[in-house]
Amino acid sequence: MKNILIFLLLLAGCSQTDSITGVYVKHVQSEYTIGEDSLFISTQGTGLVLGRHTTYQRTVNGRAAAQKLKRQVAFFEKSNDGWLDVKTGVSLNFKDDKAFLGSAEYQKVK
Repeated sequence: MKNILIFLLLLAGCSQTDSITGVYVKHVQSEYTIGEDSLFISTQGTGLVLGRHTTYQRTVNGRAAAQKLKRQVAFFEKSNDGWLDVKTGVSLNFKDDKAFLGSAEYQKVK
C-alpha cells in the first residue's frame, strides 16, 4: 500500500511538470523594434530547462535593419513561488496556458 501511494505521488508530480513543458511565444512590437520571443521548456531531473530564442528587427529611420537572433539557456529549480533561475534568480510561473518569465507573459502554442 505504501509503495502504491509513493508511486501515485511521483506520478502526480510528473504530470504537473509535463503539463507545463512545451513552447511558449510572445510577440513584441514597438516604434523601433518588431520581434518574436520563444520559450522552449522541458524537464531535466527535478528542474526545468528553458531555451529562449529571441528574433528581432530594429527600425532605423523608417527602414528595417537586418534580423537578429539571440539564444539563451537557463535551468530552473522549484521554489515556494514557482520556479527560479539558479544563476540569476529570475522567476518563472505558469497559469492556465501562459508562462510568466519575470513580468513578461508568453502564450503556450504546443
